[in-house]
Amino acid sequence: MDILLLFPPLSVEERYGNRKLGDVGGHLPPFGLACIASYIREYSFSVSIIDALAENMESVQVLDYIGKHQPKVIGITAMTPQFQRTVQIAKDISKNFPEILTVIGGHHASIMPDKTLKENNGLDILVYGEGEETFLEVLNKYRENGGDKEEFLKGTESLRAIDGIAFRDDDNNVKINKPRRQIEDLDSLPSPAWDLLSVERYLPLPNQYLNKPVIHMVSIRGCPFDCGFCSNNSVFGRKIRARSPEKVVEDIKYVKSEYNIKEISFWDDTMTVNRKWLERFCNCLIENKVNVTWTCYSRVDTVNLEILKLMKKAGCWNIFYGYESGNQQLLDNINKGITLEQIRNANKWTKEAGIEVRASFMIALPGETPEMAKKTIDFAIELEPEYAQFSITTPYPGTKLYDTAKQSGKLRDDFSKYNMWEVVYVPYGYKDEEQILAMEKMAMRKFYFRFRFIYEKIKRIRSFEDIKRYINGFKMAIGFTT
Repeated sequence: MDILLLFPPLSVEERYGNRKLGDVGGHLPPFGLACIASYIREYSFSVSIIDALAENMESVQVLDYIGKHQPKVIGITAMTPQFQRTVQIAKDISKNFPEILTVIGGHHASIMPDKTLKENNGLDILVYGEGEETFLEVLNKYRENGGDKEEFLKGTESLRAIDGIAFRDDDNNVKINKPRRQIEDLDSLPSPAWDLLSVERYLPLPNQYLNKPVIHMVSIRGCPFDCGFCSNNSVFGRKIRARSPEKVVEDIKYVKSEYNIKEISFWDDTMTVNRKWLERFCNCLIENKVNVTWTCYSRVDTVNLEILKLMKKAGCWNIFYGYESGNQQLLDNINKGITLEQIRNANKWTKEAGIEVRASFMIALPGETPEMAKKTIDFAIELEPEYAQFSITTPYPGTKLYDTAKQSGKLRDDFSKYNMWEVVYVPYGYKDEEQILAMEKMAMRKFYFRFRFIYEKIKRIRSFEDIKRYINGFKMAIGFTT
């Protein structure tokens, strides 16, 4: 049975709030689809992946591909800002190929399974939470059924037996089955199906890579923290499950050999959450002389100078921290669980270890005023990270922040704008959307167009590739300030 996994189209302009950034990189692989693809093809399913974003495919090209290859099942994933595009292409598939079973998964589907199915008739089945085992069970039952979509969807007794899905019963009522138990042993899962992706197309933003080619990996699922703005727990939960350090290093060796990869971009929510695991991983890289550079995401309360020095020795050159604000009360409002002193310490230790800092700040948090935002900008300048992201507060559905936003300001429900770069929430401390956008531009100008910042970047130039990265970074800064 032929299966197509689809990451729907979305332009760079749509991703960044219609800012004119040009082709500066930033394509990320649909990692979840690559994991599911490798898993189901071990059970005799033929599978392909279309990443319409990275391949610059419009909906009509996707439909042409479907018409030519005639898959029996199409699995579609989507983040919240992409969801309306997902719905539209699902409707197009249903209209042009009514015999094809469409299954939706991903963050947005996991956060809002009932609403997602109720409002969108082009979607047949919804998978929420981790996708590998649930999607496989759907496919196995569909294959047993003979691949007859109409008969399969009528068999509600069979569908009720599949944990982790939502579907419509014979009366068109949405039924949500109980959650599926999460996969405990991540080492039992195969490596992602890199061969189904155009690996060379995936390049992080200019500030997020040092050496090309780059590949993305996730070694840890789940996050024990409970930040009010994060929706990731809706998919992987708060329990930490990790692939063994040895398995991760095996994966790195494989992509080095197969694709000549020189850098790994780790997208674990908090790669530093388990100190013993991280020490084993770093030592395994060092002992095996793997010789790759890598980046990761971290929290300021999970690092110290000792572990940062070990990470540097193992090839880590850049860490992304969520600092979020320069005001302690605002940090507490979003349940961040960190202090300004911890931010300062982690920032200092990371630089001392020789690792660059990428720092994330949020503009227009609940309870914030423009005066508070200016203090956050000053705090960013005081810390001097190598890169600062000033994103506009976006209360994603299913988060505590979403509920808070409804009570503390004006909240729009146009999910296509939920991209962190357009204003969907105006807290009572701001007059309007324009004031928030003006604050974002001020943050970018004050941080990036300083003599010291520019001088430090020029000092770091070591190659022509560095020059290209900095030019692209400058283009992005211009795009966010004009």
